[in-house]
Amino acid sequence: MSDGECNGRTLYDSYASCLAKTLCYVSTPMTIGLYAPWGSGVNCLLKNVEKQMKIEALNREEKELKRFQERPRGASVFEFISLLWHLLFLKPQITERHAKRKNVRFIFIQFSAWQFAGSDKLWAGLITTLCEDIKNQFGCIPTGIVRTLGHQDTVLKTTSDREWVSKRILGIPVWLIFTLLLLLAIVLGIVILMNGFSLGDMKSDYTAAAEGVGFGLIGISTLMTMKHSVMMGKNICVSQKEKMQTLMNKSDFSSQLGFMNDVKQEVKVLTNFIHYMEVFERRKIRVVMKIMSLDRCTPDKIVGVLDAMNILLSDPEAPFISVLAVDPSIIVDCVEKSSSLKGVGENGYCYLNRIVSLPFSVPKMDTQTKLKFLQQAIDGKNALLDDNPLPTKASVGRFRKNASESNLLINVSVESDQPSKQRDVKVSAGSYIQQAYQCTTDINGQLLQYIEENFLQMKRIINITSVMIGLMVERNISLSSFPPQRVVAWIVLASNWPCRLSWIWQCWEDAEQRNKLNEEKDTDDNMLLWTVYEQSLERFMTIRSQIENLLAMDGDPEVFEAFLSESYKFTVNDAKIITPCTINLDRSLKRKMELLLARNL
Repeated sequence: MSDGECNGRTLYDSYASCLAKTLCYVSTPMTIGLYAPWGSGVNCLLKNVEKQMKIEALNREEKELKRFQERPRGASVFEFISLLWHLLFLKPQITERHAKRKNVRFIFIQFSAWQFAGSDKLWAGLITTLCEDIKNQFGCIPTGIVRTLGHQDTVLKTTSDREWVSKRILGIPVWLIFTLLLLLAIVLGIVILMNGFSLGDMKSDYTAAAEGVGFGLIGISTLMTMKHSVMMGKNICVSQKEKMQTLMNKSDFSSQLGFMNDVKQEVKVLTNFIHYMEVFERRKIRVVMKIMSLDRCTPDKIVGVLDAMNILLSDPEAPFISVLAVDPSIIVDCVEKSSSLKGVGENGYCYLNRIVSLPFSVPKMDTQTKLKFLQQAIDGKNALLDDNPLPTKASVGRFRKNASESNLLINVSVESDQPSKQRDVKVSAGSYIQQAYQCTTDINGQLLQYIEENFLQMKRIINITSVMIGLMVERNISLSSFPPQRVVAWIVLASNWPCRLSWIWQCWEDAEQRNKLNEEKDTDDNMLLWTVYEQSLERFMTIRSQIENLLAMDGDPEVFEAFLSESYKFTVNDAKIITPCTINLDRSLKRKMELLLARNL
């Protein structure tokens, strides 16, 4: 079976499916590092991920409806009026029932950094894009109400079953005060119409007193209502985006110590509003931020966006999933050159690892995906083909004879309609993932000692395991040669020693290329990876001084030796099978070594 052939699905389809399933169940906030060089079709991959997540959301909606017999609230006129009532007079609570809800609504927001490259503060473009898209999703009136009346109220958890409770003033429900004042105004109006004003008339002292008290209460409530109405009108007319642009345009912007705090408060408003809407709509809401084209900007602007992601979107209650689609080799170089990170970001790879919760390295494009993109390009030339003769069947036959997989150009299928098989895949993958998780916590096993005492690293390994095993199942890779413990061990190897593993990868590829040129064969598929490393150690030392930053990512070299030579004796054949599914191994590391070796030839 070719690397691109699997039930009519391309490698990118499998990657998109596994990533989408993972994103549907991750806890927020979460930052995904989608690592790929320029031109790798990341936009198409993200569109596929978005499509898969929407399908998963619909499936979960149906299951939740069967479980609770309760439909989520929509966007009808009646429900919009109900929403305004809830926002004006009630405040939400997160009940145990709401916390157990599994249905979710995804809001996808794309931020193209290149569009804001001319701005002095690129990171502000990220926040303004977020504010504007949220307003467009829910409307300016609901967002304006929350910003006016409840922007400082954090949605609290409760043990009761009531999802909405009345807002109160001096212990009195606001809706009751509003109703009484409205009735008082109506009664007062009727009295005035019937008796007129009683000022100066001694016979109607009681009526005059009642009118005075009524006018006083109505006057005070009118002033308060006018105040809130003006603030609400201002918040509706002046969006959060315009407010932050005003703050940025101040002359003393650079010296404002409180500016970042103001922006964080605006993001907090968005977070609270989304929690309000979650309770009202009876489902979870997740905002997926797709950050694109960041690697086309200058170093300081790139660092500003990374800071915004790290500081503003990492609130523990923030419902954000950030997808950072970049070429890591460019981003790392920019981070290391940035003047604002002197002494902090001297190692760009380590700085990036502190931000990213789930690294997802896109592999080299497989044959089927390449042919799919070629077919799309050809489809766009239909008008040109109409004006030119098509190739004859003989010429097409000669072309297909010389290209073993060219028939895939016509038979590419993006989706597979095999529900029964998909169910089997899910069951086997879930069972395998469960066994892999058990291996990481086996106190008597060898693996535990190689997992670093670092919470983020542990979280990364768990995140990677589910995606990687799912991908292996999707690609029909035989799991008999890779028991769960060996899969997790490989993940730990790639996480703890990415530089040395990339070097071994480069060495066996060089050996295969020399073999194809009929030169002496110095490796075979049964050779241990540790043997490959030992034999190439002399060459490795020649470029060591040029890859110090890469080596800084590796753990203890003596532990590395024990890992590969004693505990887990992976062979070249093992590596060939599992490397295409290794999402946590950055391909740019190997590329850098390849270039350095080429210079030393």
